[in-house]
Amino acid sequence: MRALSFKARLTFWHLLAVVVVLTITALAANWALSRIVLDQVIDGAVLALAEAEAAALTTTPQSPIRVHEGPPGTAAPSFARLDKFVQVVALDGRVIARGLTLGTARLPAPPSLLARLHDRETVFETVHDFEEPIRMVSLPVDVAGERYAVQVAMSLDDAYAVLGSARRLFVVMAIGIVLGVGLIGMILTRRALRPIDRIVARAREIGESGVGERLPRPAQQDEIGRLVDTLNDMLARIEGSFEVQRRFTADAAHELQSPLSRLRMELEVTLRRPRDTAEYEETLRSCLEKVERLAILTRELLTLARLDAEQGRPVTPHVVTLGPLLEGAVRRLTPEADKRRVTIALHPSHALSLSVRCAEGLADLVFTNVLDNAVKFSPPGGRVVVDAAAEGAEVVVAVSDTGPGIPTDELPRVFERFYRGRAARANEPTGFGLGLAISEAVVKHHGGAMSVESAPGSGATFRVRFPVGA
Repeated sequence: MRALSFKARLTFWHLLAVVVVLTITALAANWALSRIVLDQVIDGAVLALAEAEAAALTTTPQSPIRVHEGPPGTAAPSFARLDKFVQVVALDGRVIARGLTLGTARLPAPPSLLARLHDRETVFETVHDFEEPIRMVSLPVDVAGERYAVQVAMSLDDAYAVLGSARRLFVVMAIGIVLGVGLIGMILTRRALRPIDRIVARAREIGESGVGERLPRPAQQDEIGRLVDTLNDMLARIEGSFEVQRRFTADAAHELQSPLSRLRMELEVTLRRPRDTAEYEETLRSCLEKVERLAILTRELLTLARLDAEQGRPVTPHVVTLGPLLEGAVRRLTPEADKRRVTIALHPSHALSLSVRCAEGLADLVFTNVLDNAVKFSPPGGRVVVDAAAEGAEVVVAVSDTGPGIPTDELPRVFERFYRGRAARANEPTGFGLGLAISEAVVKHHGGAMSVESAPGSGATFRVRFPVGA
């Protein structure tokens, strides 16, 4: 079965809500109208006539008990009595007097009613087993020391007819309102969702080759406008990601192609003629160096790919002590630093006893990369200083060198993949430009940040910020 569209579902639930509201309103109105007709109009009318009759009886207590209405043909008709039945009964059930409209019939006076009248209670009741449904009031009254009850009743046929007509009117009005609201709701829903239909159609036209295009923004700054702004921001991020991936793919292909081309050329030259063992060994050693370089590049590319794949996933928290991580990185870089005549100083600090939230192996990779970078660019006799401090909810590790520094125009691109500045290309021609990119990706993945400060000729300071461990 085909699912209903959003427009159809919105219209359906809108109509359902209107039907529910109208049903509740109609039931409440019917109940209120019934109470007004029965309790106020009819009960008020019969009670007023009963009180008038009781007052007439007590005014002339010596006269015989009778219903006070004009004899036929002697006076104008009393409209207050035409549609009412009047009866006077003794509290033993005997009928003392009846009105002309009652004829030979008598209003019911069961023992239960007489008992309540003995207690001087005015009783209202609806009687359904009379000749027609009636609403009756029984009012106790004392005349010349004797107690009687004046009973006044009124037919409910007209009241029920009025209520029936009102119910039919409610139903007709409800149907008309539902149909009108449904039609208006469909029109308004279609008009309200028309901009979204245009956005969907335009979004389908935007493919991978057109991620630079944007959705047309409506003039109003409403919910649709905010939706378009959000989608355009998302397209901008996607465009940036595509650009990074294109550049990354091109740079990776270039970095892989160069050693592979040299490796192939060297092998082809070696195989052109027979050579002695020493020449073959030299060629194999050279090829082995290039293979190792390719292996290092492949590992770094796999590390970046894994970090990219894990972006946005929750990180399992690992709490590691900072001191052993920095001491291990310094110990591994000391031989290379001694070869270059560079001194590494790890400032003893209470901050080294702090803990950071990061996988131990990845944190070690970050500190090793940053230290290796500092050692490579420090001149002979230079000095690399590693310091740590706690700043709020973060632990900051600063690595400073005495190298040539980083030009101002190169600072924004230091953490780009495969980017190597002029000093890097001159001092370290075998590098790939992936170490700092990998380090920054690791730090960001664990909720931290990396930054660099430098000025030409005054060295550089890299700061690594990790969340402090619990």
